[in-house]
Amino acid sequence: MKSPALLLAAVLSLSLGLADSLFAQQGDREGHVMKPPPKEWKIPPAPVLDPEAAMKTFKLEKGFRLELVAAEPMVEDPVALTFDPQGRMWVVEMRSFMPDVDGKNEEVPTGRISILEDTNGDGKADRSKVFLDKIVLPRAIAMAYDGILYADQESLYFVPVKDGDQPGEPVMVDEKYSEGGNVEHKPNGLLYALDNWYYNAKSDTRYRRIDGEWVKEKTEFRGQWGIAQDDYGRLVTNTNSNLISAESLFPGITERNPNYDFEVNTVARMKDQTTWPSRINPGVNRGYMEGTLTKDGYLAKPTAACGLTIYRGNQFPADYYGSAFIPEPSGNLVKRVKNDEDENGLLSVSQANDGDEFLTSTDERSRIVNAYTAPDGTLYLVEFYRGVLQHVTYVTTYLRRQILERGLDAPLGLGRIYRVVYEDNDKLPPVNLAGASQEELVAFLGHPNGWVRDTAQRVLVQSGDAAVAEALRTALESSAQPQARIHALWTLEGLGILKADDVALAAASDRPKVAVQAARAAQTLAAGDQASETLKVLSAMSEHPSAEVRRQVIAALGRFEGESEDAALTLLAKMAAPLSGDKDALWRDVTLSGLTGKEFAFLEKIDPAANPRLSNDLVSAIVKSGKEDAISALVAKMDQAQDAELFRQFGAAVVRARKTDRVLDLVGRVDTPTTPADIRKGIVSGMLAGKSGKFRPFAVKSKPAFLGADTPPEGLSKDDLKKFTGLFDFSGKGDEDFLKSATDKALFAKGQEHYQRVCLACHQFHGRGLEFLAPPLVESEWVMGPKKRLISLVMDGLQGPVEVNGKLYEAPSIQPLMPGLRLNPEVNDEQLAAILTYVRNAWGNGGSVVKPEEVVKFRKENDFREPYTAEELEKVK
Repeated sequence: MKSPALLLAAVLSLSLGLADSLFAQQGDREGHVMKPPPKEWKIPPAPVLDPEAAMKTFKLEKGFRLELVAAEPMVEDPVALTFDPQGRMWVVEMRSFMPDVDGKNEEVPTGRISILEDTNGDGKADRSKVFLDKIVLPRAIAMAYDGILYADQESLYFVPVKDGDQPGEPVMVDEKYSEGGNVEHKPNGLLYALDNWYYNAKSDTRYRRIDGEWVKEKTEFRGQWGIAQDDYGRLVTNTNSNLISAESLFPGITERNPNYDFEVNTVARMKDQTTWPSRINPGVNRGYMEGTLTKDGYLAKPTAACGLTIYRGNQFPADYYGSAFIPEPSGNLVKRVKNDEDENGLLSVSQANDGDEFLTSTDERSRIVNAYTAPDGTLYLVEFYRGVLQHVTYVTTYLRRQILERGLDAPLGLGRIYRVVYEDNDKLPPVNLAGASQEELVAFLGHPNGWVRDTAQRVLVQSGDAAVAEALRTALESSAQPQARIHALWTLEGLGILKADDVALAAASDRPKVAVQAARAAQTLAAGDQASETLKVLSAMSEHPSAEVRRQVIAALGRFEGESEDAALTLLAKMAAPLSGDKDALWRDVTLSGLTGKEFAFLEKIDPAANPRLSNDLVSAIVKSGKEDAISALVAKMDQAQDAELFRQFGAAVVRARKTDRVLDLVGRVDTPTTPADIRKGIVSGMLAGKSGKFRPFAVKSKPAFLGADTPPEGLSKDDLKKFTGLFDFSGKGDEDFLKSATDKALFAKGQEHYQRVCLACHQFHGRGLEFLAPPLVESEWVMGPKKRLISLVMDGLQGPVEVNGKLYEAPSIQPLMPGLRLNPEVNDEQLAAILTYVRNAWGNGGSVVKPEEVVKFRKENDFREPYTAEELEKVK
């Protein structure tokens, strides 16, 4: 194999004799032959087209047409927008993105937010005003209260709007909103959702202003670029290589219990990710790789999916309502995806146009990156009109050649915003909510355009005016529009005036979707003075004929606290009693999701023998929590009940959680002659079941007598003893503590802090990774192997496929490349060492400390190189 220095020289020699920077070649992979496109491909030129000429390159689904709303110089490099109540567009312009193929001067603060307005009603913006400028890489915007929320390269701000278009004094909402990473992998979105929280993509954080202060909470990590919701507040996101992830459950449910991992996948994705562009696509970063392009050079599958929306407007035919529209700018197209739902409220997604796309362009510079339902009921598309789409972090030599040979790197400063209209339906005037009375806004909660409903709710909530309560309750009780009832319910919640009687009104609806929202909103009253009355409503709903309603009741019951907690758990136990096998896995998931810290109290209310699957999950959660009072209470219950199944469950849980003291206690019980045979058998079988993956034996100082006995203890076989012996290391060393000194422990603590900043987005707080992004770190041989191998991986990156703990991970199930951190200015060698020490000793892992001087030494002795393949990395010792 070539040395890193020779390899780098070879890579640089491919760059057409130009002065490529090291950073510009980070996307390359050693061993990849970046052949140019075949000569038989007829690659058309990619000239810059003015808006009128560009419009002729688009092909839309029959019955639709495209209209230009705005173009340069009125708008430059737009990436996102939002509409204010009067229908004006607030446009985010990322003007410093990739100024050249090397990304030089990207940090120059030339980004801005502009207000675009159609003053004469002809459908085109004719007035533009810069609201904010001198922003570094702005990425997201949302209307909020009397101003806007916006995010730049690092932080999230609230800026009041004065006199209609003047910025007030900015307020820092989150200084670390988008800390670390590069442009393609930073939080964005800022979606004001049905539950009155602002959600984000590429993030596990949501925001809301409470009593005048902005607060943030943890939610599921989701998406990469772009986020939307359906009529019921279910979120949809995607990643560059995955067109859509549609969440069947409401935000927060799957992650709110850190002691329990959902068994059932409740996120719908498409098996068929085929794309059908109308032009050849050689200028794609991995265009040289088999499978990226078809044999004729057309994009075969997504590599830059982003900015999706759920169409909730009223100008398209009814069949299009609820469809997802997904930009794929590397293929110069917008895909339509159908969302379907079964009788249990679980979503599925599928291609709407097999063999074709909703919209395509033959203009290579057409980069539609975001889509929105608009105030006039149409679909708006944001076009980042340019040749270069890929960020410099990932640019390959192949793509660099395409860019420079065909002049795609210039000009800059262009951009368009389009409107998609259905030709056979009348064009509708934009709905103007500015200046509407409270009663008018309540009426708008039932409007056929989802943007109007969402905006009316937000304006009502953020006005803080509780005088509208009577009108909202009237709508909740008697509106003929189910959506009006749902929005009225959540508007009451947002104003802080929701009562149990309101939940009861929604629960009484003959529309199950309204009743589902009643159960969902009920959990916001689970800890206050309305808890007792709210629980009565949920009790009445517990036998609702809709499975989706009952499931949401279960999700709510675990949230009750104080005087109502015991009664709520009793009702939950009654509803959980029928749960049994795999078909009930989702119901068990939802049951456990709300029980953080209450697992033992709930275990006391069920019959473990009648429901062993649920009991097992509860025992595992109690042990995983690490709360010794709950674990001790569980052990006392086991001793009292003398239930072999509970001992089995406990044995498996303490081995998985590596609770050494509890493991030794169980070994002592097995060794005690008076222990009943069925209990002994349960303990041993459970402990063996807890062994998984790259198991690290428990180090103990002495070997129990029964393991050396000629005759096995009652209840066990010789084979049991042989397997059981494999759980332990009897060398006498004791269980090794790798964090021996105060310095080691401090390094571990720092590592946790920097892991959350640098690595958490992909590998997650639990270290088990995230589908479509990254493989697990828990029990990973790459983490627990030689330190130099791990340092090499993190310093210079890894390209897939890669096998972790016996499972193969490759695109599109994960991102094809983990970039190295060698050149990342946001993490230094000491911080890298801390991160590696943390991942080697978190989540049950156990490994020697990675000292800062080891990382420094590696950097000095090893030149920059392309990311490793798994085969190359295995050779590093």
